[in-house]
Amino acid sequence: MPSPRPAPLNDDDEDSARWDIPPFWQRLNSFFLFPLQLEPLLYAALLALACLALLLGGLFAPFVLLGLLLAVSRYAFKVAALASVGVTHSDDYRSDLVQDEWKWLPWKLFAVMVVHGLAIGWLAHVSLRLGVLGNVVSSLLLPATVMVLINTCSLRAAINPFELLGTITGIGKSYLLLCFFLFLLMQGMPMAAGLLAAIVPRAVVVPAIGFAVIYFTWVMAAMIGYVMYQHHRALDISPVRAPEGAAAPVQDPAAAEARRRDAQVLQWVQAGDMHEALTTAREWLRTGADDLADHRRYHRVLKVAERPDALATHAQQFIPVLLRQQLTGEALEVWTSCYKRAKGFQLAAPDATLALARHAWKAQQARHVLALLQGFEKQFPDDGRVPEALELIVRALQQGLNDSERAVRVFMRMKGRYPDHPCTQEAAWVLREQLGSTATAA
Repeated sequence: MPSPRPAPLNDDDEDSARWDIPPFWQRLNSFFLFPLQLEPLLYAALLALACLALLLGGLFAPFVLLGLLLAVSRYAFKVAALASVGVTHSDDYRSDLVQDEWKWLPWKLFAVMVVHGLAIGWLAHVSLRLGVLGNVVSSLLLPATVMVLINTCSLRAAINPFELLGTITGIGKSYLLLCFFLFLLMQGMPMAAGLLAAIVPRAVVVPAIGFAVIYFTWVMAAMIGYVMYQHHRALDISPVRAPEGAAAPVQDPAAAEARRRDAQVLQWVQAGDMHEALTTAREWLRTGADDLADHRRYHRVLKVAERPDALATHAQQFIPVLLRQQLTGEALEVWTSCYKRAKGFQLAAPDATLALARHAWKAQQARHVLALLQGFEKQFPDDGRVPEALELIVRALQQGLNDSERAVRVFMRMKGRYPDHPCTQEAAWVLREQLGSTATAA
């Protein structure tokens, strides 16, 4: 009998640090049962049947295999990402919870594995023992790599050892236990496939083996996502659902009202009445005195309604509210959604712009840094933090994109306008090799 799913968490200021989230080793049954829920079960069955196309052989088979691997891994990332914010049942999957960037995560994971493979190959060339050690380290880092990819959607962050170590230390000792269970699942996958191959009719051996591989892959994804949810505070994740049985003993009237409004707007959206959904959400926001739940609701409706101009206008108010509550990661997500939809979108406040640029650089998102700070010195010429913005641009160009030519041009502008500023000196240190070669050439 399935356990009851948690009620939606209002996007308010509920203190998730006080939640009593059971450790993942007490929830093993739920991970093994996840692929048997209706949506993943039907999808797994469909993909398993598609495995029959592999029997066609020839040049067609590699493309079928690539398509199957991509479909399985994309859904696995979706499962893990949604589980990391508390959505552990497929019936609760909603389109507004899914990010477009997730579809690229399998390719980025593949790129990480290529980097690991090159490093292991080089170590093995130096010493066989070093190669074995590198292989072990790569295996231990794989769960953390998946977590960083889900958390940042950044390939650069996923190969950054400091990001990986920060994730591992944030989880603590239970990370090693997670690796142990994942190892057992990896060992169980071929055993289950072999068992099925021995007992099922020959005509369905290939789909049966395919289903076994898919099943174990999604079990591991559900487990990794739940571990992220269990340690969401350390990993800077904002959950959208409370854990099962974590309902507050005293009902918060504001939270109850927010849930009622969410349900009402969702009902209008599902009925196709976008005008009523937008009008009502905007009116609630107008009278909400910067209530986060009202801002988030209106932002979601604008995205669904495909209103980029209104989305950009609202973001000018929404992002500062998020920053005041130290929700910098969510603020960057809001900016990203506007930047993708509204051409030339720029924030009107220098404080918000710099705060998001700093966070984007911390997340190794160099292109976001450049997009945020593009034209900063012209837009805010009298702001005393223009040198800091220019230094961030230099770092993003040189250390993020390896574009030394543009980085040097920005530095020369800094040197001309702020020759003695500490940020100019920092930029000079970042470009020490390039400036040295330039001086030699001169």
